[in-house]
Amino acid sequence: MKIITVINAKGGCGKSTIAMNVASGLARYGHRVLLMDLDPQAQVTQWLAAGDGLTADGTLVSALMRQQTLSDVIQATGFERLSFVASADGLEDLGREISQTEGYPSMLTQLIAEEHITDRFDFIVIDSPNQISPIMENAIFPADAFIVPFESTKAVKSYASIYKLLLKLRPIADFRLLHVLSNLTRLPGLRKRVLTLMQNDAMASARSEIRSCGWLAQVDENGGSIFHYRPLSKGAQDMAALVEEVRELFTNGQPAHPEIADAVSSADEPQLDAITASTA
Repeated sequence: MKIITVINAKGGCGKSTIAMNVASGLARYGHRVLLMDLDPQAQVTQWLAAGDGLTADGTLVSALMRQQTLSDVIQATGFERLSFVASADGLEDLGREISQTEGYPSMLTQLIAEEHITDRFDFIVIDSPNQISPIMENAIFPADAFIVPFESTKAVKSYASIYKLLLKLRPIADFRLLHVLSNLTRLPGLRKRVLTLMQNDAMASARSEIRSCGWLAQVDENGGSIFHYRPLSKGAQDMAALVEEVRELFTNGQPAHPEIADAVSSADEPQLDAITASTA
């Protein structure tokens, strides 16, 4: 089983839309997929009508508090082979509460391991919060790959803090990265500035790009999956290309950033800061 976390420290970058559609796209390939909403705003939860975003019972909040098991809160969806774990705004309060608990970044990892979730699913796709928090750390800790959407120069700049956190929690950099341009094709000047910032920091962009698409902007009101809502749209084409690129990450056998892994494994703190600055 592979775990993919969609992450950035800025709202409005398309994170939840990508998480929902990558998960449903992987399920269309025949994979057994578990989509987990770790965002206290609970957008995907409400898109799927899987909760009201307020009630903790039946959500990840309840599972992390050990009031229910993770299996108890896994729901079926209207999409074949796609299951779901809902969120609620209590997740934010819970994050503050657990921050003083030893080993708190691994709480979700422990839940997954304890209930043999790895035997039940081929992929877990996590929609992370849009701010650095103990809950975001739980979204980072078990992930094999990260999808990082950029829809502005601010999103690129905010990534530095995210990348530093990745290396803090995963110091040998044993993860893969996809930096994905999102909703920039109708803004060529901004798109060029985003690409320039990425190039200046030696950040390769993914082969896939999520083009501006009106249907994709409306998909949250229509069940969440662009493949079912408008299967012939640009949004569906782009999400399908991203899903294929995600699948390739786990078939080529190559780490996304082997040079970072080598450097970080032997780096002291000043060196680590330098690596973070140069790659973020």
